[in-house]
Amino acid sequence: MRTLGKMLGYTKQKKGAFLFGLILLLAAVGADLMRPLYIQQVIDRVLTPALEAGLNTSLLVRLLAVYMGLSLVTAASRYFSFLLLTVGANTIVRNMRNDLYARVQKMPIRYFDNMPAGKVVSRITNDTEQLRIFYVIVFGQVLTNVAYLVGIYVALLRLHLPFGLTALLLVPLFIVWAIIYQKYAKVYTSKIRSLISDINAKLNEAIQGMPIIQSFQQEQKISDEFDESNDEWFRYSQKFMMLDAIASWSFIGSLRNLSLLLLVLYFGIGTIEGTLGITVGFLYVFVEYTSRLFDPIQGIVSQWAYLQQALTSAGRVFDMMGMPVEKEVDNELMSSDGEVVFDHVWFAYNNEEYVLKDISFTAKKGETVALVGHTGSGKSSIMNLLFRFYDPSKGTITVDGVSTTSVSRKSLRKHIGIVLQDPYLFKGTIASNVRLGEGDISDEQVTSALEAVGGSSVLGNSTKGLEEPVVDKGATLSSGQRQLVSFARALAFDPSVLILDEATSNIDTETEEMIQHAMDVVKQGRTTFIIAHRLSTIQNADKILVLDQGRIVERGTHDELLSQNGQYAQMYRMQAAKSVS
Repeated sequence: MRTLGKMLGYTKQKKGAFLFGLILLLAAVGADLMRPLYIQQVIDRVLTPALEAGLNTSLLVRLLAVYMGLSLVTAASRYFSFLLLTVGANTIVRNMRNDLYARVQKMPIRYFDNMPAGKVVSRITNDTEQLRIFYVIVFGQVLTNVAYLVGIYVALLRLHLPFGLTALLLVPLFIVWAIIYQKYAKVYTSKIRSLISDINAKLNEAIQGMPIIQSFQQEQKISDEFDESNDEWFRYSQKFMMLDAIASWSFIGSLRNLSLLLLVLYFGIGTIEGTLGITVGFLYVFVEYTSRLFDPIQGIVSQWAYLQQALTSAGRVFDMMGMPVEKEVDNELMSSDGEVVFDHVWFAYNNEEYVLKDISFTAKKGETVALVGHTGSGKSSIMNLLFRFYDPSKGTITVDGVSTTSVSRKSLRKHIGIVLQDPYLFKGTIASNVRLGEGDISDEQVTSALEAVGGSSVLGNSTKGLEEPVVDKGATLSSGQRQLVSFARALAFDPSVLILDEATSNIDTETEEMIQHAMDVVKQGRTTFIIAHRLSTIQNADKILVLDQGRIVERGTHDELLSQNGQYAQMYRMQAAKSVS
């Protein structure tokens, strides 16, 4: 019920549209239920007397005119009601998607470590679409059918009290059936929504990893895994369809036929015995209302499936909306010289399984600090903490003497630029990928940043210069060109702290030389962190930190570390031997 309450709470955003839409729905129901009464008048007051006294044309015209007027009111009210409810529903779903996406952006990176991207996409797209169906179809039609049900019962009770009271016995029967239906439908719909999320996750993973799948000839294995999930979705969908068919057609249809049979027997026997004095028009309108009685019941039962699906989707949406977000502070880091201090920092991704252990170092303004070590030694974790993708478990990190946890992430990240090992380019142009929507960065600054990192190879082969189109992930550019664009992106934002996370790993020797030359120019006054396996790229670093199993085991310049003849010297000799061979 709490989920339903939250869904109804969203209607306040377009309460005017929903209110007038529901009023028009009630008007349509009222006009529609009045039409059989005028057909009764035509039969009893015009057609039956016409057998003896002739046809009363003027009365017939008036009755038919009113009947047609009610038909037009019904049609117009339904149309405008549907229009208003649709506008309201689309507005709510738009706002809900915006709220959900904004919530996702504020969630900690830790949340996405264990949540496949496909499942997140499914929440924002598929599940919210189910809610749109709820607001338009279920919300409108369920209330319409309830209004029809009440109106028909009122008409039956007024026309014939004993039979109307007998017809009321269908209500508890319907309630019991709805409870049984919901019990099984909830299980099936929850499973179906979960499987759809799994399918989306598998699709996303397969599309992202298609080069690897094809390279290692794993198409059949991946296809079999997808088929397994898809087949399970099919099985549960079939179960739900069978349940829905029994609930909305077989059961209700049998009740309708039984009720009409009892109605014919009751009035037929009463007419033969002379205990019931009814007219043909009365019999028509009673049969009409009794037959119509099962339409809203059938509608409510069939729409119950959509309601259950919507509630399941809503639960998933509101669960995501209820996930904790990163707590922000109002303080901002207004300016930065780039001095970074790690003071006895410990960090664990899971509980107390520390990946960083008592890390302490100072990176002064303008210094270049290199982090080296084997895979899993903690290099990237240090940068994740500096960027505040995560916060330290123990210890403090300061920038210019200000704790990173005491300022907003946004203001902190304004002063930090990063170039990743596997750069990500967005669909757009070369210029848009450098400035990333930052309007203060001009085309001249974009060009200057590209030239500074030796990006002439990116622009030299393009016919449109900065406006050269870039497809998703920059697939039409070489890995080196993508890296250069990513590097220019970091420089264009003019950070005081620059992070190169394996930034030269995908770049050829010639391009690497250009970047090294550019770095000698742009790092003046900036603090630069370099994470590298290729030790030849960090020989000129002011400070090299050697990590092993989350601890700093050696520190110093290139020459100092070689003279210590420790881990760094061993790694350097191994790489030098490989390059010679």
